[in-house]
Amino acid sequence: MTNKAFISKPAPGNTRAIPGATFSFLVRSNETSSRLSLAKIEVQHGNEPPAHIHTREDEYYYILKGSIKFTAGNEIFIANEGDTVFLPMNVMHAFEVQDEKAEVLMWMTPGNLDEWFWDNSIAAPDMKPLPLPQGPPPPEAIEHFVKTLGDYGVVMQ
Repeated sequence: MTNKAFISKPAPGNTRAIPGATFSFLVRSNETSSRLSLAKIEVQHGNEPPAHIHTREDEYYYILKGSIKFTAGNEIFIANEGDTVFLPMNVMHAFEVQDEKAEVLMWMTPGNLDEWFWDNSIAAPDMKPLPLPQGPPPPEAIEHFVKTLGDYGVVMQ
């Protein structure tokens, strides 16, 4: 844990890439004794995860650019620039980018799930996402994500 104040911004050293998205890790859980994590995410339409439940953390999204449709339980929200969305733990949720891409701040409390995102992405010195694959992910990739996310208390639907 960091015992001092710090400043952070998106930079090549803290930005990671997956197909169709980048994650700039602004505050890591290992810097806050797992109290929270904060990432700036740029995500392309078509790269959204399936519906899922977090059993260990709440998520918050602040929309910087674009529009995102969130489904949380039986609620549906269209969130635009300047909106904040709260997704409580133990509630099934999903999201769909409504534009070509969206930029958000995502923070989680507690913050341990950021380690999964870090470990399942690659360094992005150019701060650009990997290309989106053609077609669905291979079965072994889906199996890996379901198992490893399950280790972090995320239940895929």
